[in-house]
Amino acid sequence: MDTSIFFFSADAEAGGAAADQYALVKAVAARIDDSAMCGLWTPERHFNVFGGLYPNPSVLGAALAVSTSRVAIRAGSVVLPLHDPVRVAEEWSVVDNLSAGRAEIAFSAGWHANDFALAPEAYEGRLAALDDGMDRFLRLWQGGAEKRTDGNGDQISVMTYPRPWRPDIPLWMSGQSETTFVRAARRGMGIVTNFTGRRFDDLERRIALYRSEFVPSGHTPNPRVGLMLHTYINDDPHAVADALDTSYDAYIRRHLDLQMRNEAAEVSAADLDDMVATAKGRLLGGGGLVGDKTTCAQRIRRFAEIGVTEIACLVDFGIDPDLVLESLDDLDDVASSVQGLGE
Repeated sequence: MDTSIFFFSADAEAGGAAADQYALVKAVAARIDDSAMCGLWTPERHFNVFGGLYPNPSVLGAALAVSTSRVAIRAGSVVLPLHDPVRVAEEWSVVDNLSAGRAEIAFSAGWHANDFALAPEAYEGRLAALDDGMDRFLRLWQGGAEKRTDGNGDQISVMTYPRPWRPDIPLWMSGQSETTFVRAARRGMGIVTNFTGRRFDDLERRIALYRSEFVPSGHTPNPRVGLMLHTYINDDPHAVADALDTSYDAYIRRHLDLQMRNEAAEVSAADLDDMVATAKGRLLGGGGLVGDKTTCAQRIRRFAEIGVTEIACLVDFGIDPDLVLESLDDLDDVASSVQGLGE
């Protein structure tokens, strides 16, 4: 069982000319590079305060690559239908070289229509575009070429440079659907998912399906199941309650707003309050890695029993940054205690 750090802030509008909006990301990266944790995830999100700090994981990944020396530098999602696979291969090869072979990518088809303002024609066929894009990315990464039309209208063959540090970059898929679990398994990729609004038995069933369908590949020879969990570990229950008092409420409201905008749904204020209360109850009741060290280690062990191989700890969900940094020692203790589970 591995543990890693996942970023997905909802505070993109909180900054300004004098604000370092990436201070927490940089500080956490510096702290965990010498810890039991194995990686740093940054997602791709556009045009919304929820996740809007992370429009391009390769840019932030390059910064993290040169400020760390050990941890994996991972894209929590690259929404491949929005991009030319040639550019993705180029950018992530830079990250792979800067990090001396520590780059990893989780690909996604995307889900929010607003993101596709960057490529509106790709939205309807995004699942097919994802498969095609992943095939092309792999060919380019491993030294293959693509036919393209140059500025003179001539057909040319292009290869991407720089060549990557390692030819077999570990790959993941990001998503929740059964289809995504099966697609990842059959392509020999890891799966990174979340537990927000999910039932334990449903997650267990999908992991079992993923493992039964898994086909080993050169870039990912063994099944890898990453589970993103909101994380705040503190042995003082009053400190946990105080830290979550208003921060998580605001965070989950912005998350729900993002969902409802995509679904064009209208929800009354009272119903929204109920949804927030339900989400917070789930978080405290086992849906997240929130509480004391013993309880959180027990939760990780339970997830290990159903085939999760890594907990991706989401830490920037509104809790005061100083508290997040103070909690990292406790998180490292828990990470150390669960290493080796499932082996």
